[in-house]
Amino acid sequence: MKLYQRELSILLIGILAVIAGLLIGNTKVALAISFLISVAGILKKELGLLFLLVFIPVRPFLITVNPGFKILGDMIIFFLLARTVFDYRKDWKKLFSFHPFEWCFFAFAAIGVISALLTGVTLQAIIFQLRAYFLFYIVFYVVKRMELSLSKIRLMSITTFSVAILLSLQGIIEKISNKTMLMPQEWQEWVLSPTNRIRVYGLLKGPNELSLYLVIAFIVTLLLLKQIHGKAKYFVYIGLTLMATTIMLTYSRGTLLTLIVFLFLYILVKRQWRPLVPIGLILLISFGLFTAVNQAANQYYDYYLAEDSGDMENSEKGEKVDEKEEVKRFKNAFSEETIGQSSTSGRIYYVKKAIEVFKDHPLIGTGFATFGGAATLSYTSPIYDDYEIENSFYSDNQYILILVETGILGVLSILITSYFLLMIIVKQRKEFYWPLLVYLFTAVIVGGTVYNILENDTFMLYFFLLLGIVFQKGKWKPEH
Repeated sequence: MKLYQRELSILLIGILAVIAGLLIGNTKVALAISFLISVAGILKKELGLLFLLVFIPVRPFLITVNPGFKILGDMIIFFLLARTVFDYRKDWKKLFSFHPFEWCFFAFAAIGVISALLTGVTLQAIIFQLRAYFLFYIVFYVVKRMELSLSKIRLMSITTFSVAILLSLQGIIEKISNKTMLMPQEWQEWVLSPTNRIRVYGLLKGPNELSLYLVIAFIVTLLLLKQIHGKAKYFVYIGLTLMATTIMLTYSRGTLLTLIVFLFLYILVKRQWRPLVPIGLILLISFGLFTAVNQAANQYYDYYLAEDSGDMENSEKGEKVDEKEEVKRFKNAFSEETIGQSSTSGRIYYVKKAIEVFKDHPLIGTGFATFGGAATLSYTSPIYDDYEIENSFYSDNQYILILVETGILGVLSILITSYFLLMIIVKQRKEFYWPLLVYLFTAVIVGGTVYNILENDTFMLYFFLLLGIVFQKGKWKPEH
């Protein structure tokens, strides 16, 4: 117990140091704090993982307020990798022992890199894209070679729950204040469409990212709930209600789709309805809170913002929530107007572009950093001029991204990777973490149709962290 108190004390000191860095606003101070936190992680790897669970979900907020924190997550992960290499310096075979799914994932990367070099992509852009795909794989690599106790896994769950509560509260305040409180000034001045203005973006700087994270935290908390007794359970139920409310406030259709498929698979495999009853009650209460928050947002606008904004549409002070927009976002998802817009400048249009590019480069594609991935937002793609694609284009579809950039061979590599991962999940169906494992895999498969899911830092952190726990469960230390 004393050991965990020491870890929590160091974690709290690290959090306070980052808060101080945000208040000071000096980039060099932030770099120094990032280094010291990473050192703490290398001295004790469990601490490094806890720091990641705290800081990765709020990374967009941190780097907006102080860009010096941009390296924080990367530095912690690479220090963890260095510590792992040091720990196994006398047993190099274990350092190079890989599961078949890893080899297939490496093959996917090799295809993307080789094709990119042939297309003329710069080395910097290739590295940038590799970072997006493989940074959190390193977390899996490290955790797979660790020895964790169930108590430390529980501590990670509690950390997730705590961060999710803070993000939920911030999201609710963001909604009520019409994005005028608890957000950086730069974010408060966003000019958003009516259907996006009503959505909560949170400290993850995106409603879809926030909703995915909170769903993961919700499932983690449900699993944690089995270990909690007494009055503490009421606090957990309140936390679950706040999370569910904030998920609703994101109006994320993609996340809703992942949940529908997940629940279908869960019921199909488990054939149990009873565990879903308390969740249904939580959702019912959350919907009541969701309605109350929307009403409070309108009241806040009427009393504090309407006069200052002069009722001007899309003003910096925001605009009153139009209840029709809440329904419209879901109702019009498949309307003729939405499909028409998508066909000329949206997702359908870029699917057509993807097929056009694929026909010209079917075998190994055009390479990483060439078609609507993370790297193309920072570096120029050599194929955009040829296919009349805008530089600001982001694919929002993992499948067309993989198809265009790695061709048939890359798609086959990912398919085989998915097959091996599916076999791992099937073997774990009796484990306590199975529901979370299934949801994460479902979200990758389903979410990939509407997100570049492999580039979602927070999601992939949990995906690879849990996968690492699965691989090292045979080495779990007994509880004392």
